[in-house]
Amino acid sequence: MDAETLAQWRTADALFDQWLDLVEGERDAWLAAQNLSVDVRRRLEQLVAAHRHPRAALDPLAGNLTGCRLGGWTLDSELGRGGMAVVYRGWREQGMARQQAAIKILTLGALGASGRERFQREAGILARLNHPHITALVDSGVADDGTCWLAMPLVEGERIDRWCESNSPDARAIVRLYLQVCDAVACAHRNLVIHRDLKPSNVLVDSRGHVHLLDFGIGQFADADTEGNERTQTMWRAMTPGYAAPEQLRGEPPSTAIDVYGLGALLHRLLTGRTPQAATEGADTTRPSLLVRNADDAYHRHYVPLKNDLDRVLLKALAEEPEQRYPSAEALADDLRRWLDGQPVLAQKPRLGYRARKFVMRNKLGVAAACLLVASLAGGVGATLWQAGEARRAADDALKQSRRATAARDFMTQLFEANDPNVAQGRTISARELLDQGALRVRDAFADTPVLRAEMLVLLGDLYRRMGEPDAAAPLLDEGLALAGTTGDPNLTLEARFAKGLLDAAASRPTDALEQFAVVERMLESAGRVPGELHGQLVMHQADALSATGQVPAAVAHAETALSLARNDASMAQESLFFYLRALSAVLATAGQDQRAETLLNEALALRGVDKLAPTVRLPVHSHLADFALARGELETALRESGAALELAQRVYLPASPVRAALLNGHGGILTHMARFDDAVAAIGGAISILDALHPDGLDSALANACNSMALALDNAERDREAEPYMIRARNLSIELFGREDPRYAIATANLGNLYRQMGRYTEAETLLAEGLRLRRKLLGEAHPFVGHGLIQVARLRLLQQRPAEALRLAEQASDIYAKADYKDPRRLASTDGVRATAMAALGRVPEAVALFDRTITEARDAGVDNGVEWPRVMAARAELFIAHLPARARAALADALDAHRRIYGDDHPGTKRMIALAATIR
Repeated sequence: MDAETLAQWRTADALFDQWLDLVEGERDAWLAAQNLSVDVRRRLEQLVAAHRHPRAALDPLAGNLTGCRLGGWTLDSELGRGGMAVVYRGWREQGMARQQAAIKILTLGALGASGRERFQREAGILARLNHPHITALVDSGVADDGTCWLAMPLVEGERIDRWCESNSPDARAIVRLYLQVCDAVACAHRNLVIHRDLKPSNVLVDSRGHVHLLDFGIGQFADADTEGNERTQTMWRAMTPGYAAPEQLRGEPPSTAIDVYGLGALLHRLLTGRTPQAATEGADTTRPSLLVRNADDAYHRHYVPLKNDLDRVLLKALAEEPEQRYPSAEALADDLRRWLDGQPVLAQKPRLGYRARKFVMRNKLGVAAACLLVASLAGGVGATLWQAGEARRAADDALKQSRRATAARDFMTQLFEANDPNVAQGRTISARELLDQGALRVRDAFADTPVLRAEMLVLLGDLYRRMGEPDAAAPLLDEGLALAGTTGDPNLTLEARFAKGLLDAAASRPTDALEQFAVVERMLESAGRVPGELHGQLVMHQADALSATGQVPAAVAHAETALSLARNDASMAQESLFFYLRALSAVLATAGQDQRAETLLNEALALRGVDKLAPTVRLPVHSHLADFALARGELETALRESGAALELAQRVYLPASPVRAALLNGHGGILTHMARFDDAVAAIGGAISILDALHPDGLDSALANACNSMALALDNAERDREAEPYMIRARNLSIELFGREDPRYAIATANLGNLYRQMGRYTEAETLLAEGLRLRRKLLGEAHPFVGHGLIQVARLRLLQQRPAEALRLAEQASDIYAKADYKDPRRLASTDGVRATAMAALGRVPEAVALFDRTITEARDAGVDNGVEWPRVMAARAELFIAHLPARARAALADALDAHRRIYGDDHPGTKRMIALAATIR
């Protein structure tokens, strides 16, 4: 066998080991996803076939060997098949008794002299080891035909990971079980043996809960020469990558540090359900507790023990550099035993506070008794003094609160007197003018009540912030914060800092906002208000600010941790949990994890007492749910959630509120998708009227968005000339507001190009569509669904330009993007398939085009998504194809298209009229 063929078999063998470690339901998908050469894939498929069909001719040993004899052993049924060996149940007569064993036989995966050396080495290793948790060597030999075999005790057991999954032990029980593995590995190391392939399938747990460490097949004598051929064997990758140490994957000389890493990876798998590499996916090492804190499976129960020291133990065992890991398996085991005993672990340098907490945990009764004694001695003397002082403080507080309430009432009364007709001289005073008057008067008011003055400064500043007037808000909040610091009232200082942080966030100063929020969080922690409702609101704004600084993973991690903390607090009110759920949902949506984000929002709305929360708090949840439903094509659900958000807004916001404008605009967008164009134009027009009145200079991002929405509604209604000025205005506003390196500008540019395509202005369309697509790719990445939208827009232009090959290529790229999106909008997929099929037909691939159309129509109808503005276009394209190429089916296809147009667009839509005219030509 030449070197190249041998290398191919070895690569296939290592992959086969990985395939075997997967559960049956995941194997085919994993195999299909591998990017392999033809030769390696063929050999890997041979190994798979031999495993699934033991009688298949893999090599002379791959058939059914039942009844064959090796040494004194008679082979019975096959027990299992790995990458390098097949294992049979065997027996031999020992006097009056029959001895059973597991007989391990070399397979095709271990071809060549080096494979035989590997078996000889394993026999030598097992002969050297004697430990209750290591399978011993019973017998070994080489048959007359050169077949190598080992006989080992027959272990009736279950893989350690599956044993843990089926028995659901807690973290302490898992660690106690795992310590048996550590002891076995430590024994091997004392005998100068390195296992090098520690993974769940090599550790069995029997019915008594005893561990058995198996398969030293790629083991290494620590005192052996690692040069030459042995180094090559290490590079076989016969180890399992998910559990292999970094230096092992690099092919460096083996050491006991490899097994320390493997032990860490094994415990990581048992406590989190994932290998370290799968958890990090190439990023820096992730704390294991973060992987399970919000898990929906059984591993969530390990969050608290992981967070309390096991994180530190695992991260040390899994350190990238060998010298940073535990020096031995015994050291790792000793630290785990310290954790079990409640002592400080040595994975980090123990600090005084950490040691003190551990002492208290270990000696709860003694510490409690000592505290009780001290309290008893002090209590007798202090009780009377405390009661008297408490009464005086209560009286003083009541008097202060009464004076503050009276002063506040007088201030507000004087402020609203400005709106009295006799004072206002027939004018209606606006909310902004009231605020201005309040800001002017507050500086001279409450001279003898600094606490109330600080409260009013913060309140007025925050109201300015809510009205979108950051310049007016800033001096009031700065003065209020400074004054609050002199009052000695920590709650007032906390409120002032929170308001200042919200202002910084609103003014696009997220870094400054995060500094304020960090102080607020420390104050809440000191006050024992974490978790709690205000903390939940804080987390929501912290996550937004982190996202605004580009720290989306950090925002997700922070919100995940906070939600887990809230979930684990039995005293947490259900309505307070709402804010944590909303915070994590928002940042997950930013990270593109729409499905989980939506699940969290639905959970938030289902909480007890949520209806008691203010409409302004619940409103965004319905609005986001509408966005999610629209993204996956559930138009009726989207419209219902959007309507719920609008209804809540009508309860609390004035008719000219910018919030109502934003909701009207979103509602109109959904109506556009449903082809209810008149209703859409009315809703979006209402939004534009509000925003024009609020921003006479016209420079507002919400106004740019609304103009874009209006243009799309008119465009879909085929009122192109009415749509053009709105589209141009949207693009011009995006340039002024965001510049030319922003996704919003890219989208507005592409939409204007798409409009010009429909108007037949191809040259202008070409330039604008190309610019929009280039910017989307640059700013959003190749896999973003918005890039798919841009590709389809250009593909449609290519069809009109008689360039079907390019159109097909672009449409197939878009189809790939949509197929991988978190939410797979079936309408978008159907529309894309329509473009693909039209391009295929233009290239003469008519049977493929017909098949694609038929499949798309069937799947859409089965899914109940044969509606929305795109559907009539798909049906029209199909009818035109059949008219040109399949006259026998043309009449039925045209009837389907006409029905779709009438049902969705109505009889007055230009598209419907075209279908009616087309039908008349073939009757």
